[in-house]
Order: sequence, then C-alpha cells, then structure tokens
Amino acid sequence: MIAPITADFILEVLLQLKEEGHDLSSITVNFRTNWDSDVQVCTSIAEDLFDSETNSKLESLVLLADPTEI
Repeated sequence: MIAPITADFILEVLLQLKEEGHDLSSITVNFRTNWDSDVQVCTSIAEDLFDSETNSKLESLVLLADPTEI
C-alpha cells in the first residue's frame, strides 16, 4: 500500500516551490486518480476526520472539487 501524504509534506513541497521562485498564488491544485484520468480542479480544502477517542485531534484534510455538492 502506498502511504498517504501528510499536510507537512504538502507544506514542504509548497515552500520548496516558493523558494525556487514560483508564484504560489498562480498555481492551481488539481486531482487525478491516475495519470490517465481526467483532471479534477480542487476549489476548496476543509477539515475532514477527527480522532475517534476525543473528536478533537484533526487527522485529515479533504480537497474538494465542488464544495457545494452534498
């Protein structure tokens, strides 16, 4: 199984891109299930799951293509 990425890893990648001179405000975030799938443009990020014991420790974030869809 492939390990999931962490928020810390995403931050490291973003900081490296910024250090290389990229303008982060002009870079969109997309999602694909694999290299042959269609691009889904992520339009929102939100808190997702919290720990089951106390429901107070954030354990995951979710990227959404359509945050209005329920």
